[in-house]
Amino acid sequence: MVCYNLFITDHLFYKKGVVYDWIKNIRGGGNLELTPQGFWLVEKNIKKCHSSDIKHYKHGFTLAEVLITLGIIGVVVAMTLPTLIARHQEKVWTTSYLRIYSILENAYRRVQEEYGTFENWSGATITINSGDGKPDSSLSDRKKLYEYMIKPYIEVNKAYLPKNDDWSWIGSSNCWPETSYYLNKTPFGINTDRNYINKPAVSLKSGECIVFAYSFGDFMVDINSKKGPNTLGKDQFIFSFDYKQKERIKPGHYENWWTDSANYCDKSDAHGWIAGVSCGFWIVRYQNMDYLHLPFEEVKQRWHGGVW
Repeated sequence: MVCYNLFITDHLFYKKGVVYDWIKNIRGGGNLELTPQGFWLVEKNIKKCHSSDIKHYKHGFTLAEVLITLGIIGVVVAMTLPTLIARHQEKVWTTSYLRIYSILENAYRRVQEEYGTFENWSGATITINSGDGKPDSSLSDRKKLYEYMIKPYIEVNKAYLPKNDDWSWIGSSNCWPETSYYLNKTPFGINTDRNYINKPAVSLKSGECIVFAYSFGDFMVDINSKKGPNTLGKDQFIFSFDYKQKERIKPGHYENWWTDSANYCDKSDAHGWIAGVSCGFWIVRYQNMDYLHLPFEEVKQRWHGGVW
């Protein structure tokens, strides 16, 4: 670059050395320090070059450039932040689901050591389904479920129990939310809602609410109690004793075909009846909630193979 070379030459004008001697020879000798006018043209060009460099050199961003950059960042954040928040929330729900499942399974294993599997102490019976000839288990006796399994082996924050021997209701509200929704955003019926919040239940210190043996399963669980979204398949789930593998608790309805079918984890209206009741099976198998985002056909394809 010419400007750089002239700068170097200018810097060495009055320094004894190679450049000094080279210029001196060109001039035919003499004392260069006494004849600075010989370099007037060079100095003039150097000054112009320096001025040009300074004029066109940018030391930072303009305010407009900064504002445009911030605007672009803001748009990107606005587009991606809701997705990131939703994904984080799903991880929280998944972790909570697996925790409560582990709590129930551990308690059940402990009660088996003394009393055996559920059909020996829970009051549940196993019958033959007239439709497919396969056995189904009925819901457990709520009082026995609490006394045999919950009270001795699960750390309870508060118990919502009846004041008499009628375990069909408690006469007041429990920890279950006032309004709940199926996975396709259809609200539970008013009558069903009121029944849920008036049934025997317990709240755990980790925040879960467990309703005993009502409607869809032996344990109806809201993993964050009344915080929301209070939706089956998101923060509300069902667990039941498994009549096929009696030593296990199944993530879903006590009737086999309800849990085995992907139709009951469809977020659309196509399979809206009790949508979300079988979603726990997916979480146990894949440890995520991708069924909320995948096309239903893909969910159904990956559902094959039964519960375990």
